[in-house]
Amino acid sequence: MDHPDVVIVGGGHNGLTAACYLGEAGKKVLVLERRPLVGGAAVTEEFHPGYRNSMCSYVVSLLHPKVVADLELEDRGLVLYPVSRSFYPKPDGRYLLQTGDDEHDRREIGKFSNRDWEGMQRLEKVLDDIADFLRPMMLKAPFRLREAHSAWPRSCRLAGSG
Repeated sequence: MDHPDVVIVGGGHNGLTAACYLGEAGKKVLVLERRPLVGGAAVTEEFHPGYRNSMCSYVVSLLHPKVVADLELEDRGLVLYPVSRSFYPKPDGRYLLQTGDDEHDRREIGKFSNRDWEGMQRLEKVLDDIADFLRPMMLKAPFRLREAHSAWPRSCRLAGSG
């Protein structure tokens, strides 16, 4: 490639998504990835002969439906398998298995602390509220910091920027 218009550092699913959109917009894109494979958190790898795992592939299931449609990912073979269970082993042999069933999950968490169930419910509520706030902004272009910055009161402006 001659001189790229854009260089993306990181070939994870977000970098690849950005590269696809930029390429469709007519930009010459160069994606740099330090690992021998791309996909980042969306990759399933063999960590020991015969054992495969993906620590974060669920993140791909959070791709916005518009991104999936725009990039024709289902036509290209994307199949999402929702996971309803989470397993967290501890080095001492204990484990936490969450199934999505409130009674089961309450008992599992109770193996470690009865108070943690209520705390977890409060945390999930806060995270849901944050997601509800951010969701409408996901597909909007971010504001230009310089334009927003000039509207701030002088006492709040960045040092050296007037």
